[in-house]
Amino acid sequence: MTEALWSGDTGTLSYESRRALVDLLKGPLISADRKKDTWNAILSDKEALRSWLHDVFLELVIDEEAGIAFTRHVRPDNDDVHVPPVLRTDSLTHLQTAILLQLRHELGMSTPGERVVVGEDELYTAIGYVRAVDNRDEAGFKRRFDAAINTIKNKYSLLTETETDGRYVVSPVLRHIFDADTVYALRQEYLRLAGVEEAEGEDK
Repeated sequence: MTEALWSGDTGTLSYESRRALVDLLKGPLISADRKKDTWNAILSDKEALRSWLHDVFLELVIDEEAGIAFTRHVRPDNDDVHVPPVLRTDSLTHLQTAILLQLRHELGMSTPGERVVVGEDELYTAIGYVRAVDNRDEAGFKRRFDAAINTIKNKYSLLTETETDGRYVVSPVLRHIFDADTVYALRQEYLRLAGVEEAEGEDK
């Protein structure tokens, strides 16, 4: 039994684990590089944290190789179990989705554990097909692209700035959010909407 932290405290987690739990619930993810103390607390008490999260229909995802941890809604294999929404969800714009798909594609071209760095200019070129769907002029599309990059970087923490301006490290958490088949299917749908044909059998 953990020592009470205040009068009437009935909690069972240690002080460090409680703080880690709060950080996990606040999200969007915990990085070993950015929050070393929280990361260490998660690793040392992961079973207790996992049990607590299960009580509120959440699962703990830990990728020790990538040094990341986050929570997501459980995915019951029993259709009778209804999972109420716990985590806040945001709707993505077409442009944000296209950028995330491209980032996941870049991760898919690398080996697990490899540091993936992308350039803003290359990203802009790679998702240029979305402009046909977005229906904006060049200047308007660039403004929306810059805003989407800032959201992905600052709000979702999926891009980390490097020492080189305009170049970012891609968060490996995207491997857990989008699997390769989902990326391929969504990207093909965007290309269809944009009226762009892609070679059959392109590497997923």
